Amino acid sequence: MAPSLAIKSVRAVTAGYGPQGRPFGRLVPTEELVKDIHPKRPAKAGGLVEDVRPSFVREKLGIASVATTHHTDALTSQTLARGDTASSRTVFNPDIDAMTARALHLALKDHARPARPESLAGHIHLSWSSDDRQMFALAEARRATGWHTPGLTTLHLLSGCAGMIEALNYAQYLLHHTPAGGEEDAVVFVTANNDLSAIAHTRGPCSAPDNEDLDQWLFPAIFGEGAGAMIIGHPDPAGGDWAVKDWAIEPVTEDWRVTMPPEQDTPHMVIRARGVGATYRTNIPRAAHRGLNALEPGTTFADLHRLCLHESNPRMLAEVANSLKAPDETVHSISATVGTLACVSAFTLLEEALHSHHPAPDTPDTVLCALIGDVAGSVAAGHIALRHRTATT
Repeated sequence: MAPSLAIKSVRAVTAGYGPQGRPFGRLVPTEELVKDIHPKRPAKAGGLVEDVRPSFVREKLGIASVATTHHTDALTSQTLARGDTASSRTVFNPDIDAMTARALHLALKDHARPARPESLAGHIHLSWSSDDRQMFALAEARRATGWHTPGLTTLHLLSGCAGMIEALNYAQYLLHHTPAGGEEDAVVFVTANNDLSAIAHTRGPCSAPDNEDLDQWLFPAIFGEGAGAMIIGHPDPAGGDWAVKDWAIEPVTEDWRVTMPPEQDTPHMVIRARGVGATYRTNIPRAAHRGLNALEPGTTFADLHRLCLHESNPRMLAEVANSLKAPDETVHSISATVGTLACVSAFTLLEEALHSHHPAPDTPDTVLCALIGDVAGSVAAGHIALRHRTATT
């Protein structure tokens, strides 16, 4: 069956990382980030002892620094100075809005097509939190790039690491069941961001029983801030784009590590950190093999241009890549430098994969993503299989 979707371009902006991200933040060393977080456990002989050294994240997970916007950096300093644990719950992050707009601008520049608002079939946004300001900021970003469409279908998906796969389902509908989708050059914008502002207050000393709970402090200690943008459209008959050959997502039914405790007065997601490794090591290889099987029979991981494994942390990623016998040069990773970027991880990985590909007779023309994470309040895993198209494919 002919592909129904194609990725035209994809870009990511990560706080403090690379020339695009440096204006928006800095890379905070993990030792600095966790120095005021003091989780403890009762010692066997009684009393309290420190459970985790400040170097734990770097040594055990391989994350040396975390991408942090200037805005969240300031909130963290405010929390530490004033002890105001509620200070960051109700604020907006202008750096995240600006990074998202910048990513969209870069993706449209790579797409290299004149702005045609009448061919914009919709805008899908992925993030783990939302507010009215964010949706208005997305509209302003479209207006700034010349793609302003009054009444545009705009969808916000409360999704984490695997949200990109679900976004493809919505993009397919918009490109085939809306008036704009009937245009030959029809496109859907997909954007995403990961914002730590809402949990900046957890980076300081906390009172019992939170200071005895690994899950309460590890979450803000490994997640970085970033934004991404992707342009999706119909496959171009002249080639030159990346056809989405196959994609699928399945629930991880044995996983209950993500919950929303009912006793909280605000939405509060708990990720049981000790359960992450087991679900990643089990489900990422499964998703990768399903995606590989969707490509041509006989394809191996060594035949790919890139194998994009969700960056939960660099140690687990390397372990799974080795188990799949994927050559080192096919597996790209930046999480040791920027931390885990949640749904933005798919954008950073695909950006590198597409930009590093140079068509030639002997160059592999396939890219495979295997993703796992929160999608609409539950854990799911899936794959995206891409093939670079020429006029004859």
